[in-house]
Amino acid sequence: MPGYKSILLQRKALPLFVSLFLLLVFTLSACGTNTTTGGTVSTPSPASTPATPASQDTANGCPDSTPVTNAPADANVILKTANSNSTVNVKKGDTVEIDLAFGQRWEGPDGVSKSLLTQQASGYADAAKKMCVWRFLAIGTGTVHMDFVGHPICKKGDACPQYIQAVPFTLEIK
Repeated sequence: MPGYKSILLQRKALPLFVSLFLLLVFTLSACGTNTTTGGTVSTPSPASTPATPASQDTANGCPDSTPVTNAPADANVILKTANSNSTVNVKKGDTVEIDLAFGQRWEGPDGVSKSLLTQQASGYADAAKKMCVWRFLAIGTGTVHMDFVGHPICKKGDACPQYIQAVPFTLEIK
Protein backbone atom coordinates (compact mmCIF):
# COMPACT_ATOMS: atom_id res chain seq x y z
CA MET A 1 0.00 0.00 0.00
CA PRO A 2 1.46 3.36 -1.01
CA GLY A 3 2.30 5.76 1.72
CA TYR A 4 0.63 9.10 2.41
CA LYS A 5 3.66 11.06 1.14
CA SER A 6 3.74 9.08 -2.14
CA ILE A 7 0.08 9.82 -2.89
CA LEU A 8 0.58 13.49 -2.04
CA LEU A 9 3.56 13.73 -4.44
CA GLN A 10 1.56 12.05 -7.23
CA ARG A 11 -1.30 14.54 -6.81
CA LYS A 12 1.08 17.51 -6.89
CA ALA A 13 2.86 16.19 -10.00
CA LEU A 14 -0.33 15.56 -11.98
CA PRO A 15 -1.00 19.25 -12.87
CA LEU A 16 2.65 19.63 -13.88
CA PHE A 17 2.47 16.63 -16.23
CA VAL A 18 -0.84 17.80 -17.73
CA SER A 19 0.60 21.29 -18.31
CA LEU A 20 3.72 19.90 -19.96
CA PHE A 21 1.63 17.58 -22.14
CA LEU A 22 -0.60 20.45 -23.30
CA LEU A 23 2.43 22.63 -23.98
CA LEU A 24 3.93 19.85 -26.09
CA VAL A 25 0.66 19.35 -28.02
CA PHE A 26 0.29 23.08 -28.77
CA THR A 27 3.92 23.40 -29.77
CA LEU A 28 3.72 20.47 -32.17
CA SER A 29 0.42 21.64 -33.64
CA ALA A 30 2.00 24.99 -34.50
CA CYS A 31 4.77 23.28 -36.42
CA GLY A 32 4.34 22.22 -40.00
CA THR A 33 5.35 22.95 -43.49
CA ASN A 34 4.20 25.82 -45.65
CA THR A 35 3.89 24.48 -49.16
CA THR A 36 2.09 25.80 -52.17
CA THR A 37 -0.50 23.70 -53.92
CA GLY A 38 -2.44 24.10 -57.07
CA GLY A 39 -2.01 27.12 -59.22
CA THR A 40 -1.90 26.95 -62.94
CA VAL A 41 1.10 27.83 -64.98
CA SER A 42 0.40 29.06 -68.47
CA THR A 43 2.04 31.11 -71.12
CA PRO A 44 1.55 34.88 -71.18
CA SER A 45 -0.22 36.36 -74.17
CA PRO A 46 1.55 35.88 -77.51
CA ALA A 47 2.54 39.56 -77.67
CA SER A 48 4.72 39.25 -74.58
CA THR A 49 8.31 38.05 -74.38
CA PRO A 50 9.13 36.10 -71.21
CA ALA A 51 12.52 36.41 -69.58
CA THR A 52 14.13 33.55 -67.67
CA PRO A 53 11.61 31.44 -65.77
CA ALA A 54 11.59 31.35 -61.98
CA SER A 55 9.97 29.01 -59.48
CA GLN A 56 6.25 29.27 -58.71
CA ASP A 57 6.79 30.18 -55.07
CA THR A 58 8.38 33.61 -55.46
CA ALA A 59 8.25 36.80 -53.48
CA ASN A 60 5.76 38.41 -55.88
CA GLY A 61 3.10 35.68 -55.39
CA CYS A 62 2.07 35.26 -59.04
CA PRO A 63 1.09 31.76 -60.27
CA ASP A 64 3.26 32.28 -63.35
CA SER A 65 6.35 34.01 -62.00
CA THR A 66 7.97 34.33 -65.41
CA PRO A 67 8.55 38.06 -65.72
CA VAL A 68 7.24 39.70 -68.88
CA THR A 69 9.59 42.18 -70.50
CA ASN A 70 7.28 43.37 -73.32
CA ALA A 71 3.79 44.05 -72.07
CA PRO A 72 0.89 43.04 -74.36
CA ALA A 73 -1.41 45.59 -75.99
CA ASP A 74 -3.59 47.61 -73.62
CA ALA A 75 -6.76 45.92 -72.43
CA ASN A 76 -10.20 47.50 -72.92
CA VAL A 77 -11.07 46.92 -69.25
CA ILE A 78 -8.57 46.76 -66.38
CA LEU A 79 -9.84 45.55 -63.01
CA LYS A 80 -8.10 45.82 -59.64
CA THR A 81 -9.09 44.85 -56.11
CA ALA A 82 -11.03 48.13 -55.84
CA ASN A 83 -13.41 46.76 -58.52
CA SER A 84 -14.19 43.57 -56.58
CA ASN A 85 -17.64 43.00 -55.11
CA SER A 86 -19.27 45.01 -57.90
CA THR A 87 -20.57 44.27 -61.39
CA VAL A 88 -18.51 45.60 -64.29
CA ASN A 89 -20.07 46.00 -67.76
CA VAL A 90 -18.00 44.62 -70.63
CA LYS A 91 -18.65 44.38 -74.36
CA LYS A 92 -18.30 41.18 -76.33
CA GLY A 93 -14.85 41.32 -77.97
CA ASP A 94 -13.26 43.34 -75.13
CA THR A 95 -9.99 42.27 -73.55
CA VAL A 96 -10.34 42.19 -69.77
CA GLU A 97 -7.25 42.42 -67.59
CA ILE A 98 -7.22 41.69 -63.88
CA ASP A 99 -4.31 43.15 -61.91
CA LEU A 100 -3.65 41.90 -58.37
CA ALA A 101 -0.81 43.45 -56.36
CA PHE A 102 2.42 41.65 -55.55
CA GLY A 103 2.86 40.52 -51.96
CA GLN A 104 0.32 37.70 -51.70
CA ARG A 105 0.24 34.24 -53.25
CA TRP A 106 -2.65 34.52 -55.71
CA GLU A 107 -4.87 31.68 -56.94
CA GLY A 108 -7.79 31.65 -59.33
CA PRO A 109 -10.06 32.10 -61.01
CA ASP A 110 -11.92 28.81 -60.81
CA GLY A 111 -14.95 27.81 -62.83
CA VAL A 112 -14.91 30.59 -65.43
CA SER A 113 -17.33 29.83 -68.27
CA LYS A 114 -15.28 29.03 -71.38
CA SER A 115 -18.28 29.95 -73.53
CA LEU A 116 -18.08 33.55 -72.24
CA LEU A 117 -14.35 34.16 -71.67
CA THR A 118 -11.17 32.85 -73.23
CA GLN A 119 -8.16 33.06 -70.96
CA GLN A 120 -5.14 34.66 -72.66
CA ALA A 121 -2.75 34.86 -69.69
CA SER A 122 -2.79 33.30 -66.26
CA GLY A 123 -1.28 35.37 -63.48
CA TYR A 124 2.04 36.40 -64.99
CA ALA A 125 4.30 38.85 -63.15
CA ASP A 126 4.37 42.40 -64.52
CA ALA A 127 7.36 43.94 -62.75
CA ALA A 128 6.67 47.44 -64.08
CA LYS A 129 3.18 47.50 -62.53
CA LYS A 130 4.13 45.27 -59.56
CA MET A 131 1.04 43.20 -60.34
CA CYS A 132 0.05 39.64 -61.15
CA VAL A 133 -1.89 39.87 -64.43
CA TRP A 134 -4.68 37.70 -65.84
CA ARG A 135 -6.09 38.48 -69.30
CA PHE A 136 -9.34 37.31 -70.85
CA LEU A 137 -11.16 37.88 -74.12
CA ALA A 138 -14.96 38.25 -73.88
CA ILE A 139 -16.35 35.88 -76.53
CA GLY A 140 -19.99 35.50 -75.43
CA THR A 141 -22.73 37.40 -73.65
CA GLY A 142 -23.91 36.83 -70.10
CA THR A 143 -22.72 37.09 -66.51
CA VAL A 144 -19.37 35.75 -65.34
CA HIS A 145 -18.25 35.38 -61.72
CA MET A 146 -14.52 35.12 -61.09
CA ASP A 147 -13.07 34.47 -57.65
CA PHE A 148 -9.43 35.07 -56.80
CA VAL A 149 -7.86 34.17 -53.47
CA GLY A 150 -4.81 35.75 -51.83
CA HIS A 151 -2.74 33.91 -49.25
CA PRO A 152 0.21 35.21 -47.23
CA ILE A 153 3.67 34.52 -48.63
CA CYS A 154 5.71 32.90 -45.89
CA LYS A 155 9.21 31.54 -45.68
CA LYS A 156 9.56 28.00 -44.41
CA GLY A 157 10.19 28.02 -40.67
CA ASP A 158 8.90 31.58 -40.11
CA ALA A 159 5.66 32.44 -38.37
CA CYS A 160 2.94 32.93 -40.94
CA PRO A 161 -0.29 34.94 -40.58
CA GLN A 162 -3.39 32.85 -41.10
CA TYR A 163 -5.74 34.67 -43.46
CA ILE A 164 -7.29 34.32 -46.89
CA GLN A 165 -8.29 37.36 -48.93
CA ALA A 166 -11.20 36.75 -51.29
CA VAL A 167 -11.34 39.01 -54.35
CA PRO A 168 -14.50 38.29 -56.40
CA PHE A 169 -15.28 39.96 -59.73
CA THR A 170 -18.55 39.92 -61.67
CA LEU A 171 -18.60 40.76 -65.36
CA GLU A 172 -21.77 41.50 -67.31
CA ILE A 173 -20.85 40.87 -70.95
CA LYS A 174 -23.21 42.48 -73.51
